[in-house]
Amino acid sequence: MASAYKKIENGIVSPEDLNDPALAKIIITTASDIPGRRIDSIVDVVGAETALGLSIFKDIANNFRDFFGGRSKTVQSAVRDARTVCMIELRREAIRLNADAIIAIKIDFSELSMAGGGGILFVAATGTAVKLAD
Repeated sequence: MASAYKKIENGIVSPEDLNDPALAKIIITTASDIPGRRIDSIVDVVGAETALGLSIFKDIANNFRDFFGGRSKTVQSAVRDARTVCMIELRREAIRLNADAIIAIKIDFSELSMAGGGGILFVAATGTAVKLAD
């Protein structure tokens, strides 16, 4: 499985986004406030989703030691990459809405098993885009 840092979902997110200063300045938090900052207004609810194909049997064959002890670096990497893609998409949405931050982020992970040993990892992130007081 390719890393989000090397091959990002069909151009939805580009590797350059990982270092974009405009995206980096958008504050993202699971908290309902930002310490030391006052929320001026709520802009909108924002969301991002990504789905990654998984082939568990192929991963087991290729990465047997990853599964020893019940832990899979392949699946952990897929989850991390999917979360990264969602965070970039949330930041893009904040910029589109002219928001300064996204608060109350919630991330949900789901895996849909398919016949033949494959599956799809689905990650959804939601939050509230806000404008901060100066």
